[in-house]
Amino acid sequence: MDNSHTRGAGILVKTCADLRPGEKAYIISDPATDSIADFIHIRCKEVTGQVRRDSIEAQRMHGEPPPARVGESMLWADVVFCLTSTSMAHTPERKRATDKGARFLSLPDYTLDILGGESLLFDFHGAVPFARELAGILDAGSQVRITTGRGTDLRFSIAGRAANSCPGVCLEPGALASPPDAEVNIAPLEESAEGVVCVDGSIPCRDIGALQGRQVTLRVSQGKIGAIQGDISQILERMFNETGAPAARTLGEFGIGLNPKASLTGRMLEDEGCAGTIHLGFGSNSTIGGTNVVAFHLDFVIMMPAVWVDGRRIMNGGIPEWGSEAVRAVFARRT
Repeated sequence: MDNSHTRGAGILVKTCADLRPGEKAYIISDPATDSIADFIHIRCKEVTGQVRRDSIEAQRMHGEPPPARVGESMLWADVVFCLTSTSMAHTPERKRATDKGARFLSLPDYTLDILGGESLLFDFHGAVPFARELAGILDAGSQVRITTGRGTDLRFSIAGRAANSCPGVCLEPGALASPPDAEVNIAPLEESAEGVVCVDGSIPCRDIGALQGRQVTLRVSQGKIGAIQGDISQILERMFNETGAPAARTLGEFGIGLNPKASLTGRMLEDEGCAGTIHLGFGSNSTIGGTNVVAFHLDFVIMMPAVWVDGRRIMNGGIPEWGSEAVRAVFARRT
């Protein structure tokens, strides 16, 4: 086995999931990610004798519910390693498992490059206090504004919503992590978003990925995407229309990436966690503190934003303006 892949699997199992002897581990994959699951399976077996593994048919879109047996095994497990190509993080099955106390690693669209790459060498434990401080800022906030030099100017409310601190480790029952993604996110009030979003980073899904110079403009009113402009507008319109649900166009998530070792690759877990970016997720948010229920979730990654919470600027050009000077310096070098 390649040492870098073995090392990466060990980080996921022992550092990020904190799998302990005697605990029950459940690994889910599909044909595209079975090779990744092999590495995770071996590392889990080094820790505990109670390991289940499932390989399911690849699903079409993030947020689709899994087969019934998967939900049942999630409820059995102390730790779930969800390695399917599409994300189950926004499904009721995941929420039931974490509500019961499972520690859940949501690892969609993983590759050998990610498993053996630099982004997993981030100090996830060291990011915990930094993430908690940011979550506290959002918890206390009401109004958010996001701008970029490319033309983004979006406002929305987070009043009464609780932020989710997701620095990439599952240390407590019910925790959710997606390493190398390290982020803090919150569910905006579903009808509050107004403005323009100029997406210049990525749209991490099978049909699009990294934008690489392309730009997409979203017109948002009363919380929902209206007009879509840009080179790939037809692809996005088709994806939204195929859901048959207007709720798929609702702004459901606002997240801030915290991992300075991550890069924009077109894959969800690196892109959402990439320091210097924010992401806006449209569709389901009922599993992260919102009220929108739909079997769809699509993220849009935006580079070098400025972010204000209740008039206080907390990011400028992608560089944090909270936390210690030493931590901010790490992000300044990255961005």
